[in-house]
Amino acid sequence: MSASRRLDALRAAGVEYVAGVPCSYLKNFFAGCRELPPSSFLPAVREDHAVAACVGAWLGGRRALAAMQNSGLGYCLEVLTSLHLMYQTPLPMLVSDRGDPRDFEEHRILGQHARQLLDLLGVPWREARPGSEDDEARWLVETSERERKPVVLLVGKEADA
Repeated sequence: MSASRRLDALRAAGVEYVAGVPCSYLKNFFAGCRELPPSSFLPAVREDHAVAACVGAWLGGRRALAAMQNSGLGYCLEVLTSLHLMYQTPLPMLVSDRGDPRDFEEHRILGQHARQLLDLLGVPWREARPGSEDDEARWLVETSERERKPVVLLVGKEADA
């Protein structure tokens, strides 16, 4: 067991590699990732690097997951569209669900439009709920592989278990 029930559920669903940019809304998840062997976790400095690293892991036969805050979605759009969507590569993604009016200003604009952006790109998404980690992990991995595209689980501040 790691420091994160969500990470444990994702590992049980077959995720072997995680690349991501830490976010305080995903602090338990990233604490669990730091316990992984270095060959299984890339603490990326940019979201587009995390997403690209996941393609490399997938091409190498490993099921990969990208994790980031929702402002990072904007930063990695080019890689998502020109690599994952264009070449139909699966990518389960954990994305923090920021943008609440009480959140910091820098998270509000993209945070309040993340769902619309995902819908525009045809990327399936769901909102995470505490206690549903196993079902959400299976949905995330299975949907990404079946549809051969990025799939997003939006994780709110209270859903990082």
